[in-house]
Amino acid sequence: MQTQFGPVQVQVTLNGNKITTIKALQTPQGGRSSWINKQAVPYLVQQTLTAQSAAIQGVGGATYITEGWITSLQSALSK
Repeated sequence: MQTQFGPVQVQVTLNGNKITTIKALQTPQGGRSSWINKQAVPYLVQQTLTAQSAAIQGVGGATYITEGWITSLQSALSK
């Protein structure tokens, strides 16, 4: 998923229908984006594992990474 500040791509591992792991393969880099993503990704991972879906709240102040995360996650889960 291409955001205003760069690409977001996640990788999901499923065991049956359960999300067992999720990791960020790509996030926007450089400047403030790197700092924001370093803070936001652990929360996005935790929310995803708790929700077991792309229906997560996201992280305030990290709108673009959150939107990219959700879109990439939905795409991964639909495959």
